[in-house]
Amino acid sequence: MSSRVELKTSAPATEARDRPLREKLVFFIASSWGVCAFFPIGVTYLHLVLLLLALAFSRDLNQRLRKLGQSAFVAPVVFMLSWTLLVTAVGDWYPDTSTRLFHTFRVALVLFLGLMLTPAEAREAFSGFLLGALLAALIVAVHHVAGLPDWMIWRSLLLSRNNFSSANMISMAIASGICFFLGIRVQTTSGDRWLSLAAALALGLTVALHAVSRNSQLLLAVLLLTSVICGFRSLRATLGGLALVLVLVGAMWQFSPTTQSLFARMVGNLQAAQVESNYTTSVGVRWRMYQEAIQGMTEHPVFGTGLGSWLPRWRLVAPGQDKSLPIGSPSEFSEINNPHNDFLLTGMETGVLGMLILIWLLGRFMFQGWKQCSTAGGTTVLLAVAIFVTALVNAPFRDAALGMTLLWLLGASVAGHKVGTDE
Repeated sequence: MSSRVELKTSAPATEARDRPLREKLVFFIASSWGVCAFFPIGVTYLHLVLLLLALAFSRDLNQRLRKLGQSAFVAPVVFMLSWTLLVTAVGDWYPDTSTRLFHTFRVALVLFLGLMLTPAEAREAFSGFLLGALLAALIVAVHHVAGLPDWMIWRSLLLSRNNFSSANMISMAIASGICFFLGIRVQTTSGDRWLSLAAALALGLTVALHAVSRNSQLLLAVLLLTSVICGFRSLRATLGGLALVLVLVGAMWQFSPTTQSLFARMVGNLQAAQVESNYTTSVGVRWRMYQEAIQGMTEHPVFGTGLGSWLPRWRLVAPGQDKSLPIGSPSEFSEINNPHNDFLLTGMETGVLGMLILIWLLGRFMFQGWKQCSTAGGTTVLLAVAIFVTALVNAPFRDAALGMTLLWLLGASVAGHKVGTDE
């Protein structure tokens, strides 16, 4: 893996040296955001503000805006915003409606900021992200060997505390997938190939042995297969990728006690939910939330139950799931603010069309990346697949800790797409 992620561009790596200070600011903030992807969420919001200001005062703002306006991704984002506003206008207002509106516009903003980067800035963003992932893996390794003080800056990385702990491992799994993809590219030199594959292995082992996030461990297998398919684009490669995935799954099951316990517990929880109607486990409560979200979507397929309606609806249902509680007692699950599935959340609150727009948005990124047949295009496919899988079991569109940096990188990956011939 080279010190620069080779997203498609004709500009030299030293492009930033010849730029005026205002242009260098965008370059360095993009790099810094990538490096700080594993820091607390407040650092991410700081980079969002800094990048927004740097772009607003850049000399080529008009050119960036024209580039954004010509992007194929503006239409699905505009449809998402328009439909959300229409649903809000015709529906009821809930305490969580303003929060849901904020996150919808935040998603559009970070995607647009990523799309407005130049190819060199996009390269720097991904270089920073991969460097940040390797530093995070090193911190985890040092902690397991020697122990580290309980500092806020890396607490969520070392311990499973909140959504950001899961986000860190999800991001590390994605970084592992990107490194693996870079390593198997035909154009990669021998030295870079082995560095990329070694980085992919180090990051993957960190996720397999340290993470308690099933989402991140699932992504290791999914992105390995996706990388092989994008890299070689043949039936033989697909079959080879499936074989690699089976070997990876077997190795993780055999050598990672964390993986064994996580997925064995998941199977047990799912059986308890289906056979005994026991929804008081992590998997059980998710299964019940999925059912409730689907029911809300089928009852109100056009405009949904209303933006921000999930929590009031779930508060009525959650106490009845824990049969050990006295009637009327609050449940520990009552304040879960999303069903851990962005597609079902969007479908329930904004109707079937709202869910289809979200699928269209991610599908557009996958299709456009696949057409590129380049490193940048493959990176777009990997990120879109990773966000899609994560949205099936989590809330990267609603939860900034889970999805803000990943969505920004998704937009940035498109900024590096080729215009002419393949690299």
